[in-house]
Amino acid sequence: MEKTECGRYKFICFTEAGRELMLRIKKGISGETSEESDYEKASGLSEWTSENFRQGNILVFIGATGIAVRAIAPFCKDKTTDPGVVVIDEKGSFVIPLLSGHIGGAVEAARELAAIIAAVPVITTATDVNGEFAVDVFAKNNNMVINDMKEAKAFSARLLAGEEVEFTVSPKMRKEEGLCLIPKSTVVGMGCRRGKSCEELYDFLTGKLRELGIDAKSLKALVSIDKKADEQGLIELAERLGIPFMTYSAEFLMEQGGDFAHSDLVMEATGADNVCERAVAAYGYDKMVLHKTSKDGMTLAIGMLDVLMKA
Repeated sequence: MEKTECGRYKFICFTEAGRELMLRIKKGISGETSEESDYEKASGLSEWTSENFRQGNILVFIGATGIAVRAIAPFCKDKTTDPGVVVIDEKGSFVIPLLSGHIGGAVEAARELAAIIAAVPVITTATDVNGEFAVDVFAKNNNMVINDMKEAKAFSARLLAGEEVEFTVSPKMRKEEGLCLIPKSTVVGMGCRRGKSCEELYDFLTGKLRELGIDAKSLKALVSIDKKADEQGLIELAERLGIPFMTYSAEFLMEQGGDFAHSDLVMEATGADNVCERAVAAYGYDKMVLHKTSKDGMTLAIGMLDVLMKA
């Protein structure tokens, strides 16, 4: 059992023929000559699967479909977070997207890999088979998330039945039923006193989001000053929200133009007169939907990107 990788693709094979195909595919992806040293022994199938089973990866099993099914079964959770999984027979005749075909990218990957080895991509997803619009692919390609996967399933079913369908695009919370695509358009600037916990920061942020009617799924980035780059509460908050945590120097923050609240105390402590608003400006925004607000040693500002305007 050997493994190798190339970019987002993580390969594993089980026979000599599978290894030769694996290296052939890797060469086709990278355009570089693959040598025998381009692979290594895999310590175990479960360990390899666990290590690579995260969104953004494409797991490629070169071997029997049953092996792949049994390997991924303990790790499958949700189509919105599972990685794409592809199976290729060791002769390179068929390429099968097995899991997370649209959001995880397995269908796209299957077509790409099949083209490299002149194989048949075995596509079974209904919208692809019928040549219909795939809302989950559209959402992924436009950096949006789906409000409710049940609504997405119902949308596709109506579409395949020939009915007229529609969806909305908005970062706002919705009370009415229907499919909504939520753009990743909300930028959160935060500052805090040393030692603030993730729980305190989370409650502060989500409370303000509810007040503003902004869906937390629209969060794009958490930003602050570089003096907070090691602030554990902020690091854990970004991880909990599944968004990047980015920081900027005080000098860069002070270069940002805008009408920001000024604090001599913050200026003395950090070198910038306002951390949260200026950090949002440093990241980039079209509208400041929440100016600096403070609570128990925490500050918060929220900016919004007009992704529809820029589309």
